Amino acid sequence: MKNNKFYFLITSLIIILFFGCEKDNFVDPNDPRFGTIGTGITLQLDQTQQMIDHFGASGGFQDQWIGQWPDATRQPAAELLFSNEVDANGNPKGIGLTLWRSIIGDGAKDQSNSGFRSSSWFRETECYLDANGNYDWTKQAGEQWFMSKAREYGVSKFSLWATTPPYFMTSNGFTFRTSTAGGFNCPQSNYQPYAEFLANVAKHYEDDGYNINTVCAFNETQYSWDAAVGEAAQSGTRAFNSEVAAVTRIMDTEFSNLGVNAKIMIPEAGQLTYLYEGTANTTNQISEFFNPASSNYVGDLTNISNHVAGHSYFSNNSTAQTITQRKSTRDALANAGGGLDYWQTEYSLLGTAYQQGRSLSDLTEMDYALWMSRIIHADLVFGNATGWSFWTAFNQSTFGDHAFRFNLILYTPNANSQSHTDGSFQENKLLWALGNYSRFVRPGMVRFDVNDPDHDEDSSLENFMISGFRSTNSNEIVLVCVNNSNNPRELSFENYGVDFEIANETFDVYTTSTTSNLRKSTANFDDVEIPAKSIVTLTATIQ
Repeated sequence: MKNNKFYFLITSLIIILFFGCEKDNFVDPNDPRFGTIGTGITLQLDQTQQMIDHFGASGGFQDQWIGQWPDATRQPAAELLFSNEVDANGNPKGIGLTLWRSIIGDGAKDQSNSGFRSSSWFRETECYLDANGNYDWTKQAGEQWFMSKAREYGVSKFSLWATTPPYFMTSNGFTFRTSTAGGFNCPQSNYQPYAEFLANVAKHYEDDGYNINTVCAFNETQYSWDAAVGEAAQSGTRAFNSEVAAVTRIMDTEFSNLGVNAKIMIPEAGQLTYLYEGTANTTNQISEFFNPASSNYVGDLTNISNHVAGHSYFSNNSTAQTITQRKSTRDALANAGGGLDYWQTEYSLLGTAYQQGRSLSDLTEMDYALWMSRIIHADLVFGNATGWSFWTAFNQSTFGDHAFRFNLILYTPNANSQSHTDGSFQENKLLWALGNYSRFVRPGMVRFDVNDPDHDEDSSLENFMISGFRSTNSNEIVLVCVNNSNNPRELSFENYGVDFEIANETFDVYTTSTTSNLRKSTANFDDVEIPAKSIVTLTATIQ
């Protein structure tokens, strides 16, 4: 009996020593079976920032041509840009843009000698008005077709812009400048006719039922846009801030006289730094136009827009520059008061920063999409952009890696001239990468802060970016993740079950990668993995 008691005692001690220790480890909060504690993503749903107005693209000059192709070709192109429909597997058929930016033509195409070089034929535009004061609203038929299709697909916001007055209003009779000296290519005597023309075009579209949000008469006025006759590549004109202000004041009166609902948007700066710094007479434009002490102040005009536009070109030579320029833009607008916000209205991969020191031969189509997504993220998170648009929806491939830099849809006409009648096209990865934002982050959503303990601001842009958005009239949330690293990223949510839970504990997942274009899948909240070199949107409903 003693032996049995001794055996029982020894057995009990062994059980306590081994299984007791196991039990202690199991309740340790750092036990991996409980997940990694203290290192998860935190969704700060109550820390909200800007309200999103839109994601868009410019038809540029080239929707004029594709918009006149046969339906069999142009209809699928419109679907890619505007559709919110899905296929049988739930995959989006298009990227659901929420703003379309269309040009007010200047008539270079109407001239017997536009002064353009022959290879730039696709940038020549028609003008609704002729030199005799007659309007022909059948002009710009291709642009009008794309506007009509955008509206059919549910796009509710449109923005109009001009690069120059019509050729018959300019100082030199061309839609580009022919001198390196001076400013606006328009005599003061034509300021009034130019303002009347812009007001009439906006009113025409509004009478046709289009919601024209903004009209911009001055695009990238920091550049000279001069060329020899016969060598011009694009319309445009420099304009001094004083000239922009003078025309804007006249436009304000004309918009009121005609009852135009659209607002006048200035400036539309060629680079972000032109918005908030510089001593030239074309720079420091936020202060120039919205500081009451400025002689160029227009902030009190009835029809002025609170949207201040800049272009994100040449603002990304380093990670620090990318962040600094966006924060500086944001702060300058906040300091100006008046409820001004930032629209990024043109970006494509100009310059060489997108190469990140790599050989072009090493870059894949997905690398270009990841770079563009990095810029979108920076504009939204560091610049508080409320609107973001790509330049341009359509473009041709003419050299090197051009096919992946300047278009959402790559097109090839059946003849390299204005006489072509049809063509072919293919979507670029940039299209679907933009769709990771535009298709799901809808107008009226607000951005909320997301804390990622694995990355500070600098390393996030280099490796892994995440931004969050929530609806103000429903419980929908959207997370956009950009994984630029060579490794997948498993997501855990630090405050899940404390600050939020999602319906069915499941995200809908939309992935753009080398092999996928917004392909839909699902994932439990505790089993989310963002593949290497991918852009992934997660959507869910908060319970």
